[in-house]
Amino acid sequence: MQVTLENVTHTYQPGSPFQATAIRNVNLEIREGDFLALIGHTGSGKSTLAQHINGLLRPTEGRVLLDGKDIHQKGYDKKEVRRKVGLVFQYPEHQLFEETVAKDVAFGPKNLGLSPEEVSERVTEALRRVGLGDPALAEKSPFELSGGQMRRVAMAGVLAMRPQILVLDEPAAGLDPQSRREMLDMISDLHRQGTTVVMVSHAMDDVAHYATRAVVMEKGAIAMDGAPEEIFRHGEALEKMGLDVPSVCKLGMYLRENGLPFPQDAFREDQALSAILTLWKGGKRHGAQ
Repeated sequence: MQVTLENVTHTYQPGSPFQATAIRNVNLEIREGDFLALIGHTGSGKSTLAQHINGLLRPTEGRVLLDGKDIHQKGYDKKEVRRKVGLVFQYPEHQLFEETVAKDVAFGPKNLGLSPEEVSERVTEALRRVGLGDPALAEKSPFELSGGQMRRVAMAGVLAMRPQILVLDEPAAGLDPQSRREMLDMISDLHRQGTTVVMVSHAMDDVAHYATRAVVMEKGAIAMDGAPEEIFRHGEALEKMGLDVPSVCKLGMYLRENGLPFPQDAFREDQALSAILTLWKGGKRHGAQ
């Protein structure tokens, strides 16, 4: 499944004194199997772009295509779009409302008109996929859970629709370090299992560790699009856009400035460790001579 944005522009409150164009002339192809990170400083348009992917927002100009079909064309079933492309907002736990975890996760599938047996199967599967497979937990109130667990329940509600593409807006925002890593590892597992992922993020270390592709937004337009290792080679350009670079990139720049041959394409922790071990072994050999 593929989503294509063609010359998409979105203007909020057009024609009013408060008119503001959030994205302009965006062309983007989200390919099946991508783990795409949308990055950019606050106000760059990344969240607005994300909300076009599942049709929550309609372009002021341009088209959004799902497998080649315009999702806003008359007669296109919007429910089909929402089923195929799931959107998880920032702080989705604020949208929980049912008396039990199971009922909250079942809300979407019930609206699809599925049988009770199919709904129950989807609830069980979705909770298992987010690491909440204990049957006793399904009967608890979601408001008795920890913040990280509540967010997993909210995500399970989207996964119960069995989307082929999952769009997440800052999915780890506000979580403690352990919950953050667990959440991102879970999303990575979903990607490995075949779900296409689009993740809005400002955390460059997360992008470096998890994403297979990064799109940089600036002033409502796409400034860069490529593999993370390609994007993070342009540290100075990113900093001019108000963005950071992964901590490993900063370490690499420091070591190169001090005459050590740290590789330009090392931007993840495992790559840094390998490079440092290579430098250390080389230093030992040099010292032995």
